[in-house]
Amino acid sequence: MRGADHPRTGREPGTMTPTRDILIYSTRGCPYCVVAKRALEARGIPYREVDITFTPQVRDELKAKTGEWTVPQVFVDGVYIGQDDELVALAESGELEAPGPGAPPPAPGGNPEAAGDVAIVGAGRSGLALAALLAPRGSVLVLDRAPAVPGLDPALDALRADAEAAGATLRLEEVFGLETGPDGHGLVTLDDVVRARAVVVATGLADRTPALPGEAALQGKGVSLCAACDAPFFTGLPVAVLGSDERAAHAALLLAEGGSPVTLVSPAPALAAAPATVARLRGAPGVACRLGARPRAILGDTHVTGLELDDDAGPARLDLAGVFVYLPGDRPGTGFLHGRLATGPDGALTVSADGAASLEGVFALGAAAAAPADPERLAAAVARRLAVG
Repeated sequence: MRGADHPRTGREPGTMTPTRDILIYSTRGCPYCVVAKRALEARGIPYREVDITFTPQVRDELKAKTGEWTVPQVFVDGVYIGQDDELVALAESGELEAPGPGAPPPAPGGNPEAAGDVAIVGAGRSGLALAALLAPRGSVLVLDRAPAVPGLDPALDALRADAEAAGATLRLEEVFGLETGPDGHGLVTLDDVVRARAVVVATGLADRTPALPGEAALQGKGVSLCAACDAPFFTGLPVAVLGSDERAAHAALLLAEGGSPVTLVSPAPALAAAPATVARLRGAPGVACRLGARPRAILGDTHVTGLELDDDAGPARLDLAGVFVYLPGDRPGTGFLHGRLATGPDGALTVSADGAASLEGVFALGAAAAAPADPERLAAAVARRLAVG
């Protein structure tokens, strides 16, 4: 899920016939490609995959054919249907279920023997406080996409220490999808499917509404939310990374390693990153940092051509082929659920008084929930789920 609607091909809903001719173009290290493939594997639907990480000719052919500078790119019966969001929706609709010879076996469902007790998505204040409450009652794993940088927020450091002291395990790992099962659910990450008998969504305001002029219109056409996915499309081309945190810094380093001249545009006057990361940025060839610079607009008609920004020196323009956006979120971080659960208009999950979401075994609190839930009451509801699971 990219946090914004992707252009479709004009296909009307319900007009796709069942087929086994599914082709996925992917790159190594692309978590959205993993989500797309898991959506098919979980249903035993065969597909073909082409890894374009090191094939610039194929990448150029895709750019010309679809106009997209991003992966995954999915074709069904030779027709481009979109990316992971579109494929997940088609797979769940049943339109692609025509398994035949050579189809992979369905992915395993929830298995209480192999699953942990509780997986919490989000290591903010709400998620860590709940982890400390639940850890004495069973195994608790907390997953978060943001690297912990000790010293930036002492209160958060204390909550992290309390959760770990109570027995919770904290892991740096972003969640990109949800696989449902009768005995538990699976959280799809880049490297694994983490299974748990109860899942708590505590992601806070992790998703972002495209707000810069040009940002939404150029999504997938030079605007990207995933350097690991799309860096190969920009090898040797000038790009910018927008953001001030550890994730933005790592994205800039990754793009520079791939041969792109990179400008890290930080709206904050200082980076909220570990000292070692800041030192790497300063010593990285091909990386320029513009601190305290405010992005104003992403330029381009059919593809990104530049970025307008302001800083203390006044307005400026960068000529670019790509812009990678790692700015703070402003709406509930529920995009990884791909619309499977009931939400309010802003994407916050609809919950009961004890934090239970519309899918059995899934709970939410904090900004990810449409209504406030008392942590003690939610913890009791999760404990009841574990007792009968």
